[in-house]
Amino acid sequence: MMPLTLVAAEPADAARIAEIHMSAFGSNEMLLAQFPTPAVRDALEKCIELKALADINDSKTTVLVIRDSGSEAPVDRAELRRGKAIAFAKWAHPVSIDEDYIEPHWIWPAGTNLKLLRDWANKTEEAQRRAVGDSPCYRLTFMGTDPDYERRGAATMMVRWGMNQCRKEGIPAYLESTLEASSFYKKLGFVDVEKISLRYDVENSKMWKIYEEICFVYNK
Repeated sequence: MMPLTLVAAEPADAARIAEIHMSAFGSNEMLLAQFPTPAVRDALEKCIELKALADINDSKTTVLVIRDSGSEAPVDRAELRRGKAIAFAKWAHPVSIDEDYIEPHWIWPAGTNLKLLRDWANKTEEAQRRAVGDSPCYRLTFMGTDPDYERRGAATMMVRWGMNQCRKEGIPAYLESTLEASSFYKKLGFVDVEKISLRYDVENSKMWKIYEEICFVYNK
């Protein structure tokens, strides 16, 4: 098995991050509801690329990628940069309430279900306030692995990066997890603090669904 290396993302990684994002989350029920047609989801990938580029250049965000060198032999730094990105994570840095900071904005494609997007965003913001209040924290906003490279430890490497930052600075970490990934975070030492849910109408249907995620805090 080829070795994996954790590095900070570079601007050239933005398109690959968007590709991994859609591969990892393309079947997620909330994503499908917020971006309800194949055409909208195709356009979303470009929006994710632009947001990734903005986050890579943002001083208050660390975007990580895991590279597969493609070789079991030692590689130099230049070869490492050419290694294929197989996973990514975005860690938002702690921001105190008196800091003048604005996170890079998303630009959503035409056809996005903006109401559902706002409703879910409000749910997650309220949950974070209940979990950590106004305390500065590291926040894992997104993490995904190319399905072809799962179960090789990439996600653990990226989460442990944030955990190490928390221990060094004595501040907590916060994240929202899909139900499927919740056991992964528990094994790493995160504590589940709340389940959040949202009932929404299925587009062009009289049906409705309930989407759920679990909020976790790491405090060491």
